[in-house]
Amino acid sequence: MPSRTADRAFLATLRRPRGLGATLPVVLPVVLLLAALLAAAATRADESPAPLAGSGPYNLTIFHTNDTHSAFLPRAAEWSKDGRLAGGVLALAHYLEMERRTAPASLLVDAGDFMTGNPVCNLKEDGVPGVAIAKMMNALGYDCGLVGNHEFDIGLPDLEKLAKKFDYPLLAADIVDAGGKAVFRDTPVEITRGGVRIGIMGVSCGGMTEVVAPSRFAGLAMAAQLPILRRQARELDPKTDLLVVLSHDGVEGDRALADSLAGSGIDVIVGGHSHTRLKEPELRGGILIVQAGSAMTNLGRLDLRVANDRVEGYAGQLVTLWADSLAATGKLAETVQGYADQVQKQYGRVLGTLAGDLRRGKGENTLGDWIADVIREAAQADVAVLNGGGIRRDLPAGPLTALLVHEVLPFANTLVTVKMTGAEVQSMADCNARGQVGGDHGILQVSGISYVVVPGAGGAPATAGEVTVGGKPLDPARDYVVAMPDFVAMMAPVYLGREIPPFTDLGRELSKVVCDAVEKAGTVQVPAGGRLR
Repeated sequence: MPSRTADRAFLATLRRPRGLGATLPVVLPVVLLLAALLAAAATRADESPAPLAGSGPYNLTIFHTNDTHSAFLPRAAEWSKDGRLAGGVLALAHYLEMERRTAPASLLVDAGDFMTGNPVCNLKEDGVPGVAIAKMMNALGYDCGLVGNHEFDIGLPDLEKLAKKFDYPLLAADIVDAGGKAVFRDTPVEITRGGVRIGIMGVSCGGMTEVVAPSRFAGLAMAAQLPILRRQARELDPKTDLLVVLSHDGVEGDRALADSLAGSGIDVIVGGHSHTRLKEPELRGGILIVQAGSAMTNLGRLDLRVANDRVEGYAGQLVTLWADSLAATGKLAETVQGYADQVQKQYGRVLGTLAGDLRRGKGENTLGDWIADVIREAAQADVAVLNGGGIRRDLPAGPLTALLVHEVLPFANTLVTVKMTGAEVQSMADCNARGQVGGDHGILQVSGISYVVVPGAGGAPATAGEVTVGGKPLDPARDYVVAMPDFVAMMAPVYLGREIPPFTDLGRELSKVVCDAVEKAGTVQVPAGGRLR
């Protein structure tokens, strides 16, 4: 198929100045031809692909996942009133097989964050965590994947070892070392399927340094994505029919990318990070954006008709991975059951009983209050704070297992303490109040401290008033011990409103601290709220 570059080169030859003289009789036909070609080129550059009715015809299907977060087993679908099970590796394998039967040519890609969620990703093989995830994803037949931010939860040395366990390339052209060299694969993947030549580029999480603890990203940096993608698109364009970008910027970031890359030749962005369930493809600047939710409960399907070096028609959907009627057998089923048994053996024991539901929320919430109380007591601190974004699921009343605790706190964060003056505690509370009113970042859940959020007058930032610690008014001159996850300490400019402070690492993972507290208490009560008023 002719490329966009070839079209532009041909038009350029027609624009060269020519002498008029004896050629005057042919000027008008040439002008008309030039106008027609320019109009056709403009149509190719500016015309958005149209959805096709019915079933096609299509000549390429992109199957896609993102933010699977090691959710290799089915779970109760939160959106299903009858408690049906959905998701997991076996359900994904089943529906892939079914969907591929109606796709003449296809590829399967993942947009990152395959780690962190279920402790199966912490099981080590040959000293490397996450090998179980690599083996299961290899068995599904992925063609290409992406490094997301949560892959760094195991640290760069282990991540580099884990990347070698995948049978397909993991892209991340924008993650670079101190010398500007890409740490993971930065060259695009070129695949031909059904006669369609496909170029796949990959950029990770543009806001990586805001969501990954500096200790896990030490020595690395994020290169600007747009120059990388424009350069790679220029290089791929002459030899491909379809250009695909894997991105871990979140749906808003993907929209911004599409707006900036309109006319670059890029056709599709397969996204992740924001866990967005785009039921249909979104079209921005002539670029299709797709994303399939999270936790391996949906398979994204994007059907394309590719001709004349462009997408001439498309249809997209999310396929729900219902798992309650599957009777899987074979090698993959044995592999999944083997890992499930290992997880159950290590994390399935009952630690205690939860007297009532503990739930998350955007503001102060019962689950955040309880965990903050636990870490304050464990650290014997005056105050404890906890980033709400680190709490990943609710807890229902009833038996409480180590697995449930790990799913609430899946990250390998450790408990640290910071010595603060009363003035610094006030500044931290003010920063949290700004977050609560402005919503520019998630707020900290707190223990041992209480205050009133005071909205700023005339557009001024909010502040924390009537601050008390341990039921007594905050003393600006006194020193206080504040407990927190190491992530919060290392993200102090965001959460504490200051530079990274000196801190003491107590060497205990948050999930282990909470498990110990449950076993000690036996029965966990729902804490009283009203700390942030």
